[in-house]
Amino acid sequence: MNFRTELTINQSDFLINHHQKIVSFGSCFAEEMADRLLNLKFNVLANPFGILFHPLAIENALQRIQAKTLYVEEEISNLDELFFNWDHHSSFNSISAEETLENVNNALVKAHDFLTNADVVFITLGTSWVYKIKELNLVVANCHKVPAKHFDKVLLTEQQIKTSLHNSLDMITEMAPNAKIIVTVSPVRHLKDGMIENNVSKAKLLSALYEVTMNFDQVNYFPSYELMMDDLRDYRFYADDLLHPNKQAVNYIWEKFASAYFTPETQQINKQIEKITTAINHRPFNEESISHQKFISNCIKQMQDLVKANPNLDYQQEIEHFKSKLNHVN
Repeated sequence: MNFRTELTINQSDFLINHHQKIVSFGSCFAEEMADRLLNLKFNVLANPFGILFHPLAIENALQRIQAKTLYVEEEISNLDELFFNWDHHSSFNSISAEETLENVNNALVKAHDFLTNADVVFITLGTSWVYKIKELNLVVANCHKVPAKHFDKVLLTEQQIKTSLHNSLDMITEMAPNAKIIVTVSPVRHLKDGMIENNVSKAKLLSALYEVTMNFDQVNYFPSYELMMDDLRDYRFYADDLLHPNKQAVNYIWEKFASAYFTPETQQINKQIEKITTAINHRPFNEESISHQKFISNCIKQMQDLVKANPNLDYQQEIEHFKSKLNHVN
């Protein structure tokens, strides 16, 4: 007897390895996936404009990146002594306009250079709801805690989403013709919009993605939303806020992602990296003990052997850190 509808995902016709350059755009779920890739030593540029929730924000970021259109001081706003840009997440905010401008432009230039040579682009859409600042008649990527009275809240039409997605995918393929693109809808629920409104929002994203991706051979849809809503389908897989997937759920979605996009060789390397990471995070009772010194030496050798077999992996910082522990004791 079956008590759940498990979603089986076939292996993708393109696979990811540690030699490739990966760029992610989108919601906080895109951040979660990028962090896991980074922890496994993949070469990843995660959200160069910070967390972006809706298709228009991602399209706008790609337009600026493709054209390499730097921001100017007039595009920097401020509130409560913090300076920000409407296209970016609050992680770019600072206490001076000059610093914020430098932050956003450095990220833009880096993203242009990285995306031009990208092998994989990962896009996660979070919502169809957007906020338009009345004074500027501008759809923003982030409200930066500006009072709600300054915005109109608008639900994008399916046609607007499809047009935006099409533009984004066109720009990616123009910048990186050989790149493969993975698109998904975030499993995070936006219940601040309302239960019905969240479902309508997600439905529009799903419908638009389903239609648009059929026009691009290099685009692959990963069902993270469906894994959460139809496969796991239980509140025990949510965090305390009942909005975000908990660690167990994210682990499950990650395992499905890994089986779909990693070769057996890549998965074996990932296991070795995870083993080394566990060792690196080990906190000894006595760093000067003979047993711990042997442990450090063994960790260094494991990292050096792994890098020798996989030159794309970067363990220089970790190796130097462990060597300093040996030097300190000796």
